[in-house]
Amino acid sequence: MQGIQHRAMRAVALTIGAAAILSGCAATSAEPEATTVSEGAIVIEHAYGTLELDAAPERVVTLGLLETDVAVDLGVTPIAIAKFFATPDGVAPWLAPELDEVPEIIDTTTTGANGAELDVESIAALNPDVIIATTYSQLGQYYDQLSAIAPVLGPSETNYLQLPWRDQTRAIAAALGLSDEVEARIDLVEEQLTTASAENSVTDGHDYTLSLGTPDQIKVMNDPADASVEVMNAFGMTFSETAAALPGLGDGSGSAGVSEENIAALDADIVMIGYFGADTRTFWEESTLFQELTAVKNGGYIAMDLSDSTALRNPSPLSIPYVIQSVIVEQIVPALQG
Repeated sequence: MQGIQHRAMRAVALTIGAAAILSGCAATSAEPEATTVSEGAIVIEHAYGTLELDAAPERVVTLGLLETDVAVDLGVTPIAIAKFFATPDGVAPWLAPELDEVPEIIDTTTTGANGAELDVESIAALNPDVIIATTYSQLGQYYDQLSAIAPVLGPSETNYLQLPWRDQTRAIAAALGLSDEVEARIDLVEEQLTTASAENSVTDGHDYTLSLGTPDQIKVMNDPADASVEVMNAFGMTFSETAAALPGLGDGSGSAGVSEENIAALDADIVMIGYFGADTRTFWEESTLFQELTAVKNGGYIAMDLSDSTALRNPSPLSIPYVIQSVIVEQIVPALQG
C-alpha cells in the first residue's frame, strides 16, 4: 500500500478542540475531489495536497467526529479515533453502540488547561495507511508532519460546519475506497429524516436558536449556512432571523457573542443552549433578563447536553439518527407541546 512509505516517525503537535467542534472553528481548504487513475487506486485532491493510495486503506486513523462516523457507518473500524470531549470514555454517544470494541483514543483536546498534544510516537507505531482529517481544525499548521506519517485527506475549502454532510460523507467514503457503498447510506438517512419529520409535524413553522454558554458570553450560532440548519429545516424549523442578523465574532465559529444585557437576541420559539459547566448554566439561568425570554416563560428553553449540541452541529450518517431521537423527539417536540 502506498501509505507504507510515509510511516517514518516525526514529531507533530496535533490537536483538535471541543471549542472547535462546538463553536465551529474549522480549517479552510478546496473541496476534496476524487480522481480515478488506475483500477483500485485512490487519488483525491484537497487544499493541502493530494491523497494518493494504491488501494483501499486497511489501517485508518480518524481525527474528527465526522470522519469516524462515516468510516464506522461504512463498516470500517479505525485503529484510532479522536477523543470526544463530552463523555468519560472519549466516545460519542451515537458512535458507541456501533463499536464492538473501542479503538485507541487519541487525546486531541485543546480546550483550557487540560489541553493535550498528540502522542506522535503512539500514532506512528500504529502504522496507519491513511489519516483522515477533514474536520481537523489545525491541519494547515500540521499537514506536513502528519503526511510524513501517512497520506492525509484534508478538508474542503469551505468551513466544514457549512459543508453539506452528504458531500463530506462522499469525500471520506472515496478515501476509504467505498464510493459505491456510500449512496445507499445517504439515502437511508434521508428516508429517516423524511419519516421523522412526518411523525413530528408539531415542529413545522417554528424558529429556534442554538448557542454555547460560556462564563463571559453566550455564543449564539448566527450562520444560516451552518450544517445544523439543514437538519432543522427538514423538520420545518427555521433559523432565527434575529440571530442571523447579529455581527459575527470573526473567529470562524459561525457565532455571535451575546452579553447579558443583549440576551433578548437569543429569543425564539425554541432556545437551545449547551453550557461549559454547571456554574455557567446557573449564572445565566439566574439572570433576570434571561428569565424574561419568551422561550423561558413558555417552556421553549432547552438546556442542552453538550453531546446533543455537538451532534446537531456535526451531522453525519450516525449523528443524524441520534439527533432525531435525542434532540427532536425527546426535547423539542415536548417543549412545543407544552
